[in-house]
Amino acid sequence: MTVKQGSVAILGAGPYGLSLAAHLRARGIPARVFGRTMEFWERMPPGMHLKSIWSASSIADPARRYDLDAYVDEMGSARPDPIPLPMFVAYGQWFQRHAAPDVDSTYVRTVARDGDGFRLELEDGRVEGAAKVIVAAGIQSFAHLPAFARHLPPHLASHSQDYTDFSRFAGRSVAVLGRGQSAVQTAAFLHEAGASTELIARGPVIWIDRKLYRLTGPARHVFYPKSDVGPPGLNWLIHFPQAFRTLPAPTRRRVELRATRPAGAPWLRHRVEHLVRETSGVEVTGARPHGDTLEIALSDGSTREVDHLFLATGYRPSLDRFSFLDADLRATVADVDGMPMLTRSFESSVHGLYFAGAIASYSFGPLCRFVTGAATSARWISAHVARTLPAPSIPVTVPLGEEVVAPVAVREG
Repeated sequence: MTVKQGSVAILGAGPYGLSLAAHLRARGIPARVFGRTMEFWERMPPGMHLKSIWSASSIADPARRYDLDAYVDEMGSARPDPIPLPMFVAYGQWFQRHAAPDVDSTYVRTVARDGDGFRLELEDGRVEGAAKVIVAAGIQSFAHLPAFARHLPPHLASHSQDYTDFSRFAGRSVAVLGRGQSAVQTAAFLHEAGASTELIARGPVIWIDRKLYRLTGPARHVFYPKSDVGPPGLNWLIHFPQAFRTLPAPTRRRVELRATRPAGAPWLRHRVEHLVRETSGVEVTGARPHGDTLEIALSDGSTREVDHLFLATGYRPSLDRFSFLDADLRATVADVDGMPMLTRSFESSVHGLYFAGAIASYSFGPLCRFVTGAATSARWISAHVARTLPAPSIPVTVPLGEEVVAPVAVREG
């Protein structure tokens, strides 16, 4: 029999899950990663490019042997700007093969407490035990729909993450609600697919202009850290999430709102401006099906009749969206408005349960919403796991016929 004590389960095989696996592996701690490698990224439109700059887009391994520079060197390819989505997906898969080979593509159906550890029920019927569980499940389940849209049929209204092929909208009338990166990129794809497209938003589209970066030469890194999240000044505070965590909650909230305000990448501007109709300064007050179309009411009193409405309305992290958390386990995780309260090691109020990625942004700030934040969470979580993980056990063979009074765990060494 075997008493499993020193096991770690990571839920999610995107940049955060892979970074965590690489850091744990470097410490000699095997971790089982559950999920499909880079699945969320694979589901994005293939013509997409990353908003993040090159220095902020590498998946983290402690020795930095598998960053983007190493990837393009091995592939013999150029260093593109901006980074095409297919290249980033291929890079993530390459990283996984080299730095995090132990990925099980099975989904986890349920995570529940089991004594001092956890019980994982998998989609294929298997049951696994773990001493530590790290949730790095990404943002897909956090897609936010405004109240007016939640009752609408999916053939008339959908979140912007739901489509990768826009050719079906050629010759049709569509509207995109929003003014951030997802909105302008979706609008560009629709226009280029031949759809009559209108961008509807509360305010005008703001285009990112890293003016100080362009004009200051070698001094540019004084204004912009490599993580490049947020405007100059705030970006250095965001760059250090452990310092960010010490700020009062209202201050953290104000900084996050300013750092993540809706904006479009400059390389999209020529694909949207003067090509896509823009209506700003209005809100959608209601929408109802009208035959095979959707009638949209705006706050200025006007209406629109479209074949489809794309809701580029972002993501709102919440523990309640993680359907795999057992109800009793969820009830014991301390939170603020659905966001877990985490220690400096990203551990929740439940001992041995950690959260990484956007769900950790209440404590650690907007850096956690981007690939560049994976390094910090992987570093701190792996160090804490190494300090607190029970010593692994080895199989104990018991001859047939001998009585066993209690399970026995034999510590290696």
